[in-house]
Amino acid sequence: MRNFLNILQIIKIIVMKDFVEEIKSKEILISIISYSTLVLVVVATTSYINNSIEIFSTIFWISLSFSVILGINKSMSKEFENNGLEMLLTSPIGFEIVIMSKAITNFILISISSAIILLFNNIILNYDLYDLEFIFLVLIVNFGFSIIGTITYLLFSKARGKEILSPLLFIPLVSPLLMGGSLTSVQIMNNNLEGYAWYGLIIAYDIIFLLIGVFISNLIFQE
Repeated sequence: MRNFLNILQIIKIIVMKDFVEEIKSKEILISIISYSTLVLVVVATTSYINNSIEIFSTIFWISLSFSVILGINKSMSKEFENNGLEMLLTSPIGFEIVIMSKAITNFILISISSAIILLFNNIILNYDLYDLEFIFLVLIVNFGFSIIGTITYLLFSKARGKEILSPLLFIPLVSPLLMGGSLTSVQIMNNNLEGYAWYGLIIAYDIIFLLIGVFISNLIFQE
């Protein structure tokens, strides 16, 4: 029990350190919000798309996923530039704790950005999406984005062209999340939610990749 509490304390310290740095720079939040908002503005200028819930839902999730790539790449690259990750790895901290901490940090930043994007969405596209079911959906999909994004970036962190290779692996891996998020969003926006099967599948998918990240953490950092 004491070891578990110590792990939580270490994760809290790392996450708070990352969060304070982001509050000072705001680079990641600005990257995610500006890209997604730009896509939403482009969508809003097309009346056909603006009146289509199905297309809007797809555009929302795709724009969010691509902006997440930008945000996570910037977040992780800052760690390498400042030697922050190297210092963590040389400390007596488990590699799996480092991955979990970075994934949680990315999850918090992505979720904050999503809340602001939804606010812009309400104003620009006139879709009221502040529904508990939709918010929960966004959170569990964001958690999957953060875990998979962190793992894929670290896998190619020492490779040339990692900014290209990481998204090439990220997009196929998050496709089930995009599909589940898009289909469930349409049902919520039509007030016709057909059960919670997709919620369970998305949560299971998140847990699977969380475990994968923990199990391959030694392989990632030893490489």
